[in-house]
Amino acid sequence: MNRLEVKDLTVAFPTADGLVQAVRGVSFVLEAGQTLGVVGESGSGKSVTMQTIIGLTRGARVTGQALFEGQDLLAMSNDDLRHVRGAEISMIFQDPLSSLHPFYRVGWQIVEMIRAHQNVSSHAARQRAIDLLRLVGIPQPERRVDDFPHQFSGGMRQRAMIAMALANDPKLLIADEPTTALDVTVQAQIIDLMQSLQKELGTTIIMVTHDLGVVADIADEVIVMYAGRAVEQADRRTLFYRAHHPYTRGLMGSLPGKGGAHERLNPIAGQPPSLIRIPSGCPFHPRCPFVMDRCLTEEPPLLDVGTDEGHRSACWLPADLTGFDRQVDERRWTAAEADRSGRARAMSRALLPTPAPERAS
Repeated sequence: MNRLEVKDLTVAFPTADGLVQAVRGVSFVLEAGQTLGVVGESGSGKSVTMQTIIGLTRGARVTGQALFEGQDLLAMSNDDLRHVRGAEISMIFQDPLSSLHPFYRVGWQIVEMIRAHQNVSSHAARQRAIDLLRLVGIPQPERRVDDFPHQFSGGMRQRAMIAMALANDPKLLIADEPTTALDVTVQAQIIDLMQSLQKELGTTIIMVTHDLGVVADIADEVIVMYAGRAVEQADRRTLFYRAHHPYTRGLMGSLPGKGGAHERLNPIAGQPPSLIRIPSGCPFHPRCPFVMDRCLTEEPPLLDVGTDEGHRSACWLPADLTGFDRQVDERRWTAAEADRSGRARAMSRALLPTPAPERAS
């Protein structure tokens, strides 16, 4: 049985300005002990997807299924969900300052988490909290366990949130930007900690992040999200070496050091779209250097591409055009040119981050 299976999840929020289509038909499957990396720019729907899975998007219009060991989390009552959330499924939130209660000591909050799901004494739960703080690298945990959140630095608060999430040895750990506020050495310690927990307990991990370096270290499978939907899915190696979607190509091209110390970064042109007014056709077409006529009016489905099993992409470019070398880009450009009229051609030339490949006259 799969640990988690999400089927065609959609999430929308009614607002005075219109309907925010935060998540649009996301699907994925995770087995025990597997790690999924979810990447994309801010506003792509990553965090909303994960919060919806554990019932934290009140007021949203939600459809689809999220099957955790065969039980649909989206159909559970609040009482049933409370028995799962925090015990079998834990989440490390993006902002520890707003996730920790300012009026209660850090240790008390971890103890509450433990005692809500385990039949243990206050003393045993407190000792477990101290051990967890030590595990995540909090100095002098016997003393700091009685501190308030404002007495912790930003990185220490994040580590305290990670300790709380690990308190009940969850089967599924959702980590929403867990290493953002941490320096590089502590990042490595936290990733090692999560991986050791995974090896010991078979924990399934979902890592939501902007950091492709973290994804390269920890993920088995990767989903790239844009404008509320998955635009590419593949195993880690396939995504980093044989990506298909131009948005994934843009993310990889934005990595520092990819082209050498003297080569300038190639940021993706423009800004992510409003989720109230998503562009027609492919939502990435206003920012895509390979935009074609059909991209302006038809939204591509997520289909198999390349030769690697499980590699899927939502792009109208030919399915065999995967990878990052110049020859592949020239073939992308040629394929796109064959399906361009004046408008798409003008958009493409205005958005190219680098000069167009030379073509035979």
